[in-house]
Amino acid sequence: MSRADVPARSGQRSGSPRTKPAAQRRRDLLDAGLTVFLERGVAASTLDHVTQRAGVAKGTFYLHFDSKEHLLAALQADFEQRLVERIDSRVAETGGSWAARLDTWVDAALADYPADRALHDVLFHHPVLPDNSKGVHAERDLARSLTDLIEGGIEAGAFTTSDPPLTAMLLCSALHLAFDRIWHRDVPYEVDRLSAAVRELFRR
Repeated sequence: MSRADVPARSGQRSGSPRTKPAAQRRRDLLDAGLTVFLERGVAASTLDHVTQRAGVAKGTFYLHFDSKEHLLAALQADFEQRLVERIDSRVAETGGSWAARLDTWVDAALADYPADRALHDVLFHHPVLPDNSKGVHAERDLARSLTDLIEGGIEAGAFTTSDPPLTAMLLCSALHLAFDRIWHRDVPYEVDRLSAAVRELFRR
């Protein structure tokens, strides 16, 4: 019998805590849900698949999420949060003029946005109704990231727009539509051409 097979005695510390912190358990469920959704697709996935992959009971799942749709909404928010963190990091490293920072934002979005195409398609081609999202959202989404950049440029006298949040939302929507057309209509993805067009639009 191996040491791992021997049950820990009362008061004896085992190699790992018997109960994981809530944040780690939630992360485990997110990771399990992501794996299951990628393997089976959202529609064919069940809570049993997710909880079995995470190694928890359904009761534990419901401590963190109300439904499969709520889990999906959390995964969508997690996807965008990580994307924005990578973009923000590259902009911060760039420094320089506000025009250069804006160009870096565009380049980073163009580089990272299609990187996880399969993951994006699985997560975002199954819209989550507001009632099912339960207030789950990314701490910083693409529009917020771009809004902050625009507002910084306005304060420095480099940009001019009367409504930064709305401007950012419209620009991000245009960027998203461009990728959808490229990905799902078999249009050749010409990075230089797309980058030039997006930079010109954003500069305006």
